[in-house]
Amino acid sequence: MKKSFTEIFKKEFKNVFKDSAAVLVMVVGVIAYSVFYAIPYTYELVKEVPIAVIDNNHTQLSKAFLRDLDANDNVKITKYVSEIQEAKDLFYSGSVKGIVVIPDKFSQDLKKGKQVRVSVFADSGYLIIYKSVYGGVQTVASSFGAKIEVASLMKGGVPKNLAIRLKQPYEFVTVPLFNPSGGYATYVYPIVLIIILHQTLIVGIGLILGYLNETKQNYFDVGDNCALVLFARASVYVCLYMFYSFFYFLVYPAIVNYPMSYNLLALLLVLIPFFYSIVFFAHAISYFFRSRESALMFLVVSSLLLVFLPGFVWPREALPAWLNFIAAFIPATKGIDAIIRINQFGASFSQIFHDFSIIVGLCFLYFILAIKVLKRRL
Repeated sequence: MKKSFTEIFKKEFKNVFKDSAAVLVMVVGVIAYSVFYAIPYTYELVKEVPIAVIDNNHTQLSKAFLRDLDANDNVKITKYVSEIQEAKDLFYSGSVKGIVVIPDKFSQDLKKGKQVRVSVFADSGYLIIYKSVYGGVQTVASSFGAKIEVASLMKGGVPKNLAIRLKQPYEFVTVPLFNPSGGYATYVYPIVLIIILHQTLIVGIGLILGYLNETKQNYFDVGDNCALVLFARASVYVCLYMFYSFFYFLVYPAIVNYPMSYNLLALLLVLIPFFYSIVFFAHAISYFFRSRESALMFLVVSSLLLVFLPGFVWPREALPAWLNFIAAFIPATKGIDAIIRINQFGASFSQIFHDFSIIVGLCFLYFILAIKVLKRRL
């Protein structure tokens, strides 16, 4: 007897919530990841990185430079030392993350108009800290040098306003689009949310299909309309993850004040085929889920790849062509592009239609492959 869409949907819904491992991944895991992943990035920016200073000049100018440096938000002078070896010991012990050395002829060279070399040692193995230390020193050095030049011009009889314009004839106006604070969390967290949804959905389905394989149960019964059965069962996961999306992309950003456009219609039009493409993709690769443990192995192996392939950790243009080719067949790649452009960049549906078309194409591709695989293996 052929079953209706509603009957299949209800049965699959019960099966999902009867499987404790699937619930752990697709319910507890999704909620826990979304909450705890954001905690380390509460403050968005790395500020007041501790540094050590060696002042070999000990003049009013060098002390003024160090006062400006300590007032900068990026760094905080925590140690004044006299020897480079002492500074190295502090650095290697982790007490400081950078070292600034003022040369012995700092003030003399400044007064003579010579270029002064201030040495900065920072941990380039940790790029965020390196950026804070180097950026802080560079900003202070530029502004301090400008003040010296303006003061020199004023001594020559040039009015202050004219001296400032001569030193800086143009002004940069920086407008940080889509990430006003320039914070790391605002940049990375929305992307990670999509990867969390992608991975937990695949692994949860993998656990269920792995159990069917272990117990030698068929996915389709004799006489079933395979397309209807797969679509109905897939709809359970899509509905569940659409509910999560409401919290992930609408409620949570409002709570933590992340910039979002809230283009609900465009977001809805993308999320539905995006989740279906993930579900069908998970079913299509179910050939490899011969046991429940296989799904967990997939999570371990694929998660690192999914950090790099979408192009937010490393530019996609810098990836080898064969990796970009593989990435094109992973639903998360175009899903991230489309969702981020809608939700953060404020793009309209017409502007992400190309990404939408690819997602829909993947949806149909994996739907067909999933039916073939499930008929053969389950």
